[in-house]
Amino acid sequence: MSAFEFKREDERIQTIGESADLKSAPNDKIRQECIIANKVYDRCRQQYCLTPDELGPTIAAENVCIDGQHIEEGEVIIPPASAVSVSIENLKVKKIVVVNKKENEFRKGFWDIDLKYVFEYKLIFRETDHIIGSVKAASVFTKRVTLFGSTGSDLVIATDLMHHRHHESKTMDAEPFVMVEAKAIPLEATISSRRHRRGAEPEGHRHREVLVTIGLFAVVKIFRIVDLFVESKGFLIPKECEDISPLNPCDFFDNLDFPIDIFAPPHKKDFKPSAAAGFPRLKESEEDCDC
Repeated sequence: MSAFEFKREDERIQTIGESADLKSAPNDKIRQECIIANKVYDRCRQQYCLTPDELGPTIAAENVCIDGQHIEEGEVIIPPASAVSVSIENLKVKKIVVVNKKENEFRKGFWDIDLKYVFEYKLIFRETDHIIGSVKAASVFTKRVTLFGSTGSDLVIATDLMHHRHHESKTMDAEPFVMVEAKAIPLEATISSRRHRRGAEPEGHRHREVLVTIGLFAVVKIFRIVDLFVESKGFLIPKECEDISPLNPCDFFDNLDFPIDIFAPPHKKDFKPSAAAGFPRLKESEEDCDC
């Protein structure tokens, strides 16, 4: 257990409304029922180490003034002249965009999906021994995956589930739907310089910029809304909500495991960087995306 992973005194504590087990209705006879479901037709995982070659130089996520120079949102960030190093913090996947989705021309039932991942983070600039400033930055990565989504035809449907005005009928496209889940991990940030390409600059002029390396884990799914027959034992009836008594702060603290790791760092032979950083230890033996 790491230094800051705490166990509660009473591990039976649950959120109000959350139940440990759900009891089926009295009638437990198995029967077939029809449900409307989002059926996954295909999925794949992505694991990319995104280098500056894929991401390019970092851009500003908002209008900012650095070293007296105003940089507009979307423009390349120029580090302060006195900065000798940079670090990356608070990295997150800000947005995932399904840019395009179309049937593959050569493989019937397969769909080409163009995805754009937008990363947002904070860059911290330092001199030798202190911070001199920070800026909110962004990077963009695009990738195409190909998944089997089957074929369909345009359907006209009407439902009041989505509260459409007057419950008008709508046309559902023959295309399947896409769902993407992603997690980003910061790996490296550096200040780099390259020869400026503008002809107006003097010969030998160097242009400074920030380059980052980001680890990306993602799962891409392609699904359709279908009717399915399933085996059922009836409706689920949850147990009654429990009244949760507040814990005494001292009782809670006294029952925590002592954080030995803080005071006794592991030896080199015991140190496992993948586990310490929260990274997956081993790759699963599944097929990667058909990219």
